[in-house]
Amino acid sequence: MKRFLPWITLSLSIIVLAAVYIYISAAMNKQDASFSRQRPPAQETPLDVSVITVNVSSHAAAIGAVGIAQPHQNLTLTSQVSGEVMTLADQFEVGSQIKQGQALLTLSNISLKSDLASAQNQLANAALALKEEQRQVEQANAEWRAAGLDGDPASDLVLRAPQLASAKSDVTATKAALALAKDSVEKLSIKAPFDSIVVSKDVSLGSYLSSNTQVATLYSTDRVMINIELSLQDWQKLPDAQTLIAERWPATVQSVNGHDTWQGYVKQAGFHVDSASGLRSLFIAVDRPLEQTPALLPGSYVKIALEGAQQQRLWQLPNSSLSQKSQIWYIDQDNRLANFDTTPVFVDQTSVYIEPPAVLQNTPQQVLTHPYNSYLTGMLANPLQRATQ
Repeated sequence: MKRFLPWITLSLSIIVLAAVYIYISAAMNKQDASFSRQRPPAQETPLDVSVITVNVSSHAAAIGAVGIAQPHQNLTLTSQVSGEVMTLADQFEVGSQIKQGQALLTLSNISLKSDLASAQNQLANAALALKEEQRQVEQANAEWRAAGLDGDPASDLVLRAPQLASAKSDVTATKAALALAKDSVEKLSIKAPFDSIVVSKDVSLGSYLSSNTQVATLYSTDRVMINIELSLQDWQKLPDAQTLIAERWPATVQSVNGHDTWQGYVKQAGFHVDSASGLRSLFIAVDRPLEQTPALLPGSYVKIALEGAQQQRLWQLPNSSLSQKSQIWYIDQDNRLANFDTTPVFVDQTSVYIEPPAVLQNTPQQVLTHPYNSYLTGMLANPLQRATQ
């Protein structure tokens, strides 16, 4: 028995080793099987994003500027003849409104009235001389015919043609002198050339005025003009200048405090660009400014609001929708983030106006209102709706 004991021990050892090997192999195979089995993908968490649903539509840019209401006509009224101020109209006071043709003051100049009387006398004498000459011409023609002579006389002096022409010329000259004398006398009464307000009164009763002396400053009351300077970018938002003028393109005129508003229109456009500022002028008119309620007084600072031409197929988005990289982010059909690069067509205080890619124009789109730089294309999104614009 002792002789077989070592063999029995060896056999048992081999059996134990074999059992251990089989156990370890089975465990390793089981572990490999568990590792090789495909794990289910981790669930993707959607990103909450604030969106607004938009459709393409037509929009017009709002253009704003400031300017000063200036009178259509600003005249420094002067005397055209000399004389002493004899009368002043009661309405001729600073701030008064006066009508076209209304006399503001009259001058006295005896010399001009004397010249008028002399011119009238000279015209009467010239007219008389012409009639006498016409009678002599008739007599000379009658004598020539009575003499039975054929043809024309050797000299036109015979029938007094030069004398008649001279008499007619004298009448013409004296008529012109009379018209000049009358005009000078009429200018002794200084009148308003248009409906206006008196801005300054520069004469007093009894003062003597030489020719071309300043009498008053007048502002016309037919309209005020407001010159605004626009950049070339603003001009691109408007129709062409001919359309603006022909259609009397409307403009809202507002006081700087925002309390008063008047309706104006485009009257004229500048056709050159200022080389220093790069700006181009546009002239806004308000008719009968003093008849408005309230009156729009010349010299007032005002704000101008113009609506540009309608532009089609635009998105109106909050200003915050445009990312720092000038991108617009939106939700695609798989509820994932997508974006496109853009340049705004125009902007205002609250909105940015974008022309979207053609593939996005035919259906409503959900656009992010607050995109962040950390967003990546393809991220799953959970859109949270804001009110539609």
